[in-house]
Amino acid sequence: MSIFKNKKISVSVFCGAREGKNKAYATTAEMVGSLIAKNNMRLVYGAGGKGLMGKVAYGVLALKGLIYGITTKIIADFEEPIRGTKFKIVKNIQLRKRAFIDNSDAFIVLPGGFGTFDELFEILVSKEINDKHDKLLNKKDTTFNKPIVLVNVNGFFTPFEKLVDSIIDAGFMNPSNRKYFKIVNSPKEAIDYIKKHTKK
Repeated sequence: MSIFKNKKISVSVFCGAREGKNKAYATTAEMVGSLIAKNNMRLVYGAGGKGLMGKVAYGVLALKGLIYGITTKIIADFEEPIRGTKFKIVKNIQLRKRAFIDNSDAFIVLPGGFGTFDELFEILVSKEINDKHDKLLNKKDTTFNKPIVLVNVNGFFTPFEKLVDSIIDAGFMNPSNRKYFKIVNSPKEAIDYIKKHTKK
């Protein structure tokens, strides 16, 4: 259950604690933050002030938007939370990912490393399990009917898209699993998709 009581759309952004080699990654991350603030949404993120994570957060803060960070003590030691912002420290990574899910209405995924993909697969698996549960009971449960949008900066997620297609071709997933996420080319497309597919 979400800790937020108002009707703002809360968007989790998963992304790297590094900026990456291409400047487009940082520019896109900052733009995502700006658009979240401009559209009166709330950022939910990993609480750090470095890398793409920091770029998103500072993009929100520059326009006086709302942010809420979720981290662990170990992570906070090397990804120091931004001073003056609201954040919560949970016991472990598993609880951190659960908190992202519980407190978000939608998810945007930007380039990143193992941690970013761990968070991405966590929400994809949650959506798949929820979908199978709905079909088994012949009903529609909206507990995880939340949009997942990947911003394909500099073609970063093209190999991931091909991997998913390969898994489907090999018979380990249904073609319908492809609908669990949306790949777009710009932050504006990501925000527009979330606005269209999120109800508050």
